[in-house]
Amino acid sequence: MQGYELKELKLRKKGEVLREIPDSYYAKQFIPLAENTFTALRLAENWKEYEGQYESFEESIAQNVKIRLDESIKTSKAAKEGKITRLKETVCFWGYPPILPIRMDMQNLSTKMIYGPSTDISFACLSDMDRELAFIMNLHVEESIPEDYWFLLRSEDPEIFDRRHMKLGIRLRDIGKKIKDNIEAARRIREILIDIRNEKTPQWSNSTYYVCIFFMVGASNMAMELSNWNALGQIWDGVNSASRYGLADCMFNYEPLPPILQMMFQLERPYWMDRLTKALMNNQLYMNYIEKEILESIKKTNYELYDYFIRFYSYQLEKGIPLPSQSLQAKLPVYNKETGQWERMGFEFPEGPRVYYKDLGLTFEEALSGVLFDITHKTKIDKVTRDNIISLGHGLHTRYLRPEPE
Repeated sequence: MQGYELKELKLRKKGEVLREIPDSYYAKQFIPLAENTFTALRLAENWKEYEGQYESFEESIAQNVKIRLDESIKTSKAAKEGKITRLKETVCFWGYPPILPIRMDMQNLSTKMIYGPSTDISFACLSDMDRELAFIMNLHVEESIPEDYWFLLRSEDPEIFDRRHMKLGIRLRDIGKKIKDNIEAARRIREILIDIRNEKTPQWSNSTYYVCIFFMVGASNMAMELSNWNALGQIWDGVNSASRYGLADCMFNYEPLPPILQMMFQLERPYWMDRLTKALMNNQLYMNYIEKEILESIKKTNYELYDYFIRFYSYQLEKGIPLPSQSLQAKLPVYNKETGQWERMGFEFPEGPRVYYKDLGLTFEEALSGVLFDITHKTKIDKVTRDNIISLGHGLHTRYLRPEPE
């Protein structure tokens, strides 16, 4: 797997790209807040290139989530059985949501603290185009260990997506189109899905049940993020896109919100990032891994989409990954609710040292396989080197670069 040099990549202007997107595309309002998705669009030749790949892109994200859930279940069980001993140096993707990394030694306490001992969450994806329900992924966690999951796709499970709400008479697939308030839509979706959850897994019918409603623009934005600190900031952005940024609605949210998260989302963005990275990673920087098998599969079947991803990751790695202290100080996008215009699009990070994979002696492929650093938001450093790396990879595929602690 080879990346591009920075000089080979053309980044189009933000305003030019935004003007290309038709106003009928519902998720257009969120794009300046979704830094990674916006950057990937700016690296594409035109909007039609992205629009033509949307369904394939949606499918690749769904496949990506399946692989991460399978690995999360396998890794958690291996840790429980004592097959992973260096838990503090091993990172896997968390189940809630399956696009955030968590250090293995912190999984038990953090999951119980936020979600309780026995929980289901259904992640319901609304189409960026028209708000139709595209797919549903449900994960069950029992005593902090991911136990089981199920997937529903509108193309494969039409009878379920055609189920109607008992009181409203609206089909499940159409609830997002008929109800424009995302929290209310999530509430109505939940009223249908709770019966489906109970049919599929009656043994967990008394478990706490949440629905997370989201748009692909937000999911892809987080799935493509290489900094765990920035990914957590993006969760705050998505939940608070209406209340803090002034947009018409949230990009994603839980219904209902777990009590502890309801309090934490009221924090300012830097405090939110600090508290959550503390709970998940003890504040350490982790460069998220990207599933090689997914990219290789896409390469064989859809080279244009594969090249779309490679261009994006090349740009990110060549520009350098911000340090946690820089992520905390980022200037946020500014939306003027009165005029309906963005006054500042995207995020601006302060100058200073960044993580450059070539300085670490890593190949392009290794840089996308997961890298755990000893760097936190309190670290003062002039240059990030290989000596700052604790381990490479993820889960059962972790390679430790330091002697095992006694």
